[in-house]
Amino acid sequence: MNVPFAQTWTEELVAEWLQLDGYVVEIGLPVSITSAGGRFCADVVGARINGNQLEIMHVEVGQLAGGGSSIASLKKKFSTQNQQSIEQYFIKRFGFSHGNIVFEKMYVASFSTGPVIQGAQLLGVQVHPLEDFIKSHVLPTIAAWKKIWQSKGKGSDVTLSGADWLLQMIDFLSVYGLLK
Repeated sequence: MNVPFAQTWTEELVAEWLQLDGYVVEIGLPVSITSAGGRFCADVVGARINGNQLEIMHVEVGQLAGGGSSIASLKKKFSTQNQQSIEQYFIKRFGFSHGNIVFEKMYVASFSTGPVIQGAQLLGVQVHPLEDFIKSHVLPTIAAWKKIWQSKGKGSDVTLSGADWLLQMIDFLSVYGLLK
């Protein structure tokens, strides 16, 4: 098992989001050996069993500004070899034997350019600018989680776990209208 500490706040945000959405989360999961003998680790990977499917979400975070070099980097990060390594890790961890796996690839970018986003899409990688990721993924997941707990009679002022400190901050900013 790897060390469960995010290297950046954006990795931590992605990990908290996935966990709140019901995924088992691994941060810095070792998935392959580089040509120089180093080790490539996936930034954040979440997995869950939904019915007879193993759902895996592989998320990398950072900046995509380098044109062709960014596309080459994405090809390495989301390579077939890395995907298979991630799938095998969770198949073993969950004892999953159904063979029905849904694997999603996402990049949360604090900066990106249009051509790189288009190139990523051709690789099957969803690229979300950080601000859009917060609006389209994080906030709806928080709202859905709160709604579930409110429907269980937990009251209208449901709050997130103290361990979800970034989600708590985003929720606070949202509740008090401090987000645009």
